[in-house]
Amino acid sequence: MLLYIHGFRTTPRSQTSQLLKKYYGEYLHLSDHPVTPDAAISYMENLLKHHSITGLIASSLGGYYATYLAEKYDIPAVLINPSTRPFVTTHAYLGTNTTHDGETFEWQEHHLKELEKYAVENPDPKHYYLCLQKGDAVLDYRVALEYFDGAKACLEEGGGHHFEGLERHFESMDSFLLSA
Repeated sequence: MLLYIHGFRTTPRSQTSQLLKKYYGEYLHLSDHPVTPDAAISYMENLLKHHSITGLIASSLGGYYATYLAEKYDIPAVLINPSTRPFVTTHAYLGTNTTHDGETFEWQEHHLKELEKYAVENPDPKHYYLCLQKGDAVLDYRVALEYFDGAKACLEEGGGHHFEGLERHFESMDSFLLSA
């Protein structure tokens, strides 16, 4: 089974989640983790301990969480425009936020501190397949390329933070997850 970890201010009902669920069907579990970092990691670690999860697919903030989990549990991860320093990039969202589903939540300074605990110093490139688009206006793709130096990567011109046309890469994602 694969686990998909969505990003900040999104849910398992996001467009990316639904696209992946349509492709992978019952072989994919969509994480419905809590908003706060400690609770999110606890939720996902519980899933990993009680289910046969063989790989991770994650986007944005979910990519940060997946990096921590991939290193700790030695499992492969496909990262879609991943965040590498969310304790910096989500600072701009302190206060009340709304998910894509219209639910509100509070993002507070202590959540940034929680995020810092899950930072990975030198991720092992063998664990990762990056899907990056240069047109991502939220996160700079060059930061991810440098941070995951040596990892397998798909880098495209244009696109956006939600990785336009992700379905074109499903076969290469499958190959990586099966061979890692």
